[in-house]
Amino acid sequence: MEETMTKEFERFNPEEEHLTRDGERIDQDLIDTLSAIAEESGPPSGLIPGGKSLSGQGKHSPRIQVVLSEQVAEEVRERAEAEDMSVSRWVRRLVENEVR
Repeated sequence: MEETMTKEFERFNPEEEHLTRDGERIDQDLIDTLSAIAEESGPPSGLIPGGKSLSGQGKHSPRIQVVLSEQVAEEVRERAEAEDMSVSRWVRRLVENEVR
C-alpha cells in the first residue's frame, strides 16, 4: 500500500517573525522583490500541466474516461480525500493494482 505524507502549512502573518532557510527575515520588501522576479521570469521551464509523464520519454500519458453513477463518484471522491490523494491518483492506483 502506498504511504501518504501529511504536510502542515502555516498561513503567513507579517506581524510574526518568519525567516527564510538562509536566516533572512521575510518582510514586505523581500515579498515584493520575489514577486517581481516571479512575474518577470514566469513559470519554470519544462513545467507541464498535470505533472510528470507516467509514460516516460516526455510523452503525454494517455487518458481514459469512465462514467460512474453519482453515488459511486461521490464514494470515490470521499475515499481519495480520506487518503489525501487526488481522485485521478486514487483511481490510477486502483486500476494499476487490478492490472498487476
